[in-house]
Amino acid sequence: MLLALALWLACLGAWRPAHAEPLPAMQRVPVVAPEPEFFRNYMQRNHGWFQRLGIMDAEGRYPMVDTIPAGEYAPRSFARELYERADLTAFPSVFLPAASANKATFSALGVRYQAEEPYILFIEDKPWDQNLQISLTIPHIGSLDWDGNGLRDWLFSCRILLHNRNVDLGSFLLVLNPQPTGPLDVRVLRVSYSPPDDVLNFTTYYGTTARDYLFTIVRDKLPAIYPGWTPPARAEDLPWRDAPGMEGVGYVEHVDEGKK
Repeated sequence: MLLALALWLACLGAWRPAHAEPLPAMQRVPVVAPEPEFFRNYMQRNHGWFQRLGIMDAEGRYPMVDTIPAGEYAPRSFARELYERADLTAFPSVFLPAASANKATFSALGVRYQAEEPYILFIEDKPWDQNLQISLTIPHIGSLDWDGNGLRDWLFSCRILLHNRNVDLGSFLLVLNPQPTGPLDVRVLRVSYSPPDDVLNFTTYYGTTARDYLFTIVRDKLPAIYPGWTPPARAEDLPWRDAPGMEGVGYVEHVDEGKK
């Protein structure tokens, strides 16, 4: 599982920081990662992203510890927390047509809980009692101080499959300032797509362009899965909140790793 996950994440590209002004340098609490060596490789592949945010310095250094200190909120299962508390009404997702104020989480929607404890959540669903149409694999990558406020935020990757709809996406999700109770504030950082027959050729959408790309998925693919549901008229009508440091930032990268 970890090897497959590493290969998939490597295909998501790296953040290039030319499209936004750097944030001021800030002192960060140390990173905690379930697989430290894997996270180090991930940080190096995305060094421009983390340097711009002030999480990593110009030499590629950043503080890291083995465990979240005693007294600080640390869930027994990151997978269970995301399953029970992620607010699906607050960001674009394939569950947007089914989510509501009374059914805002995977748990409330009645989706069966599956996990590789404590870090990887698996979501499989059959909307409207049809055959399996939606599946997600959501591993927790690490806990890090994204916005420099002294609290560890949670970083997840997410693979999204819409079966029979020719959709296979990769994304990164940020849970901002998680607390022991209440809904989790989930922000979409970026979304990547590669054609099924050319997985080394991929396009990554960052910030608001990720919102705009997800709008095309919501508009073109979800009505067939949720009959009778009408999608929003514009990308701006989707639920969306920029991640700190990415306010108003949106751009697209195209990478062809198979090109000689």
